[in-house]
Amino acid sequence: MSLRAGIVEVGQAHFGDHVENDAFVGMGVDTSDEWIRSRSGIERRWFIGKDDPRKTSDVGAEALSDALARAGWSADTLDAIVCATSTPDFASYPATACVIQEKVKAINAFGVDATAACTGFVVGLNIASNYIVAGQCKRVALVCAELNSRILNFQDRNTCVLFGDGAAAVLLEAREDDSGVLGSDLKSDGRLVSILDAPPVRMDGKAVYRCAVTEMPAISRRLLEKQGLTVADVDLMIPHQANIRIIESTGQNLGIAPEKVMVNVQNYGNTSSATIPIALRQALDEGRIQKGDLVLTVAVGAGMIWGANLIRW
Repeated sequence: MSLRAGIVEVGQAHFGDHVENDAFVGMGVDTSDEWIRSRSGIERRWFIGKDDPRKTSDVGAEALSDALARAGWSADTLDAIVCATSTPDFASYPATACVIQEKVKAINAFGVDATAACTGFVVGLNIASNYIVAGQCKRVALVCAELNSRILNFQDRNTCVLFGDGAAAVLLEAREDDSGVLGSDLKSDGRLVSILDAPPVRMDGKAVYRCAVTEMPAISRRLLEKQGLTVADVDLMIPHQANIRIIESTGQNLGIAPEKVMVNVQNYGNTSSATIPIALRQALDEGRIQKGDLVLTVAVGAGMIWGANLIRW
């Protein structure tokens, strides 16, 4: 049997201040709790403190350390670290993954960054899985870490209320059974570059919405078909947590029952690449994923880039 990349553990960093919607009014933003909830479903999010000296690599290292502790792995057993982030420590180089590598003392790994905005987890999981399937690595960490509050324009109520800070990490290991990442599908359209960019974050909300509700269901169906599966086979969908309307529309379009769709956007906001692994950690904690379950992850992000993964637990 050929190699597959199995997910062993998921870790999460816990940091920052819990910011309720009403706090934006105190910041002078022309908004309200009702305005934010009705348009996004978001009630609160976490922001790293303004005077907190930590960087993306710090919270990424915290998430990875949590995952390693849960798995009982030593950092020096990692062969690679893939970091998906839109807020890297350095504008050009070195890769944030290399900084994380040093902080957790993963002395035998190599580090590389993936820049795919909110689709970072989906792209990063594809990269990490391919390293394992190719036989290049046995153990790979995917770290998704974002400090979005540092690239927001707090005068723009259409964007600043939507995002949050967060970090999570997934550990993958080579397996020879039926579990693991079954496959991924990715697509981008550079003609849509202008509808979402940063810094600071600027967004054509209507255009992003149209792209998301069209392409997320489409690529999910395409991936399922490639794997000889159907929507009925999916036990849990974990979509990018950007907006409750996008999440609900995607589920309805695919015909997936609401109870099979993971939603926690109300408590975290859009943490970009970190939304799916944070939601994955919560789903595991709540017992919503059992051995043998088929998990679909799907996201859309700036680029525009969209993609999906299928994972057999």
